[in-house]
Amino acid sequence: MSCEDEHHHDGHNHNRNHNHNHGHGHDHDHDHVAPIPTSSSQSLNSKIDTFKVSALNMANPPQDLAKVFKNQDTKYEINPVIKSDCDEQLIINIPFLNGSVKLYSIILRTNGDLYCPKTIKLFKNDRSIDFDNIESKKAAQVLTQPQVGVAADADAESDTIESDTDFVEHFLPRHKFTGVEQLTLFIESIHEQDEDQCRLHSIELRGEYTELNRDTVVALYESAANPADHKTTTTLANENSFQFGS
Repeated sequence: MSCEDEHHHDGHNHNRNHNHNHGHGHDHDHDHVAPIPTSSSQSLNSKIDTFKVSALNMANPPQDLAKVFKNQDTKYEINPVIKSDCDEQLIINIPFLNGSVKLYSIILRTNGDLYCPKTIKLFKNDRSIDFDNIESKKAAQVLTQPQVGVAADADAESDTIESDTDFVEHFLPRHKFTGVEQLTLFIESIHEQDEDQCRLHSIELRGEYTELNRDTVVALYESAANPADHKTTTTLANENSFQFGS
């Protein structure tokens, strides 16, 4: 699918062709508090159905997307960098494995100097979202990402940058994010007005996971009334009458 076909909304196509060649440093605002390490009991990244995650207006190959959900061993890796395609907007759909979650927070590692997301909207359990209808939908939460992160250089000598101050944690109202089976993340805008691409290094989700117990589902199914298994009194009486009569 071409860029023009994929990201066609707001009555026109955001198809821009700019060539950017910026040198990035590692300077950003260190005023924010770095997230504390994630405990194994609160890490939800392993509960994401990475085979079914999807994105709209992503420039990367599809297989790159699952790699943005890093674990504690890979959290400092900066590649691959997820990039938007036609413009700065990006939609990411995050389904969870057989169960639901209560979200506590979302931790993002983005580009700090350039291509840094600013307004991010979160949607809960809506599998119909695309660029044609997202403006008409009400977000469950709107986040403002500070211009904090790590600027990845394609010519960097290392694929790893060990700096906890590059991560920003957004705490979520738990009552709004209970029973989440799919989370949709919409990067609506970036900090730089003259740029047309957003970049994202990692997404980490914290919270509680509740697995849907298959045994419970089977038990409920088997205990449900089946009309074929329950004969009426009239039917039984007729059958008994026939048996005695014979």
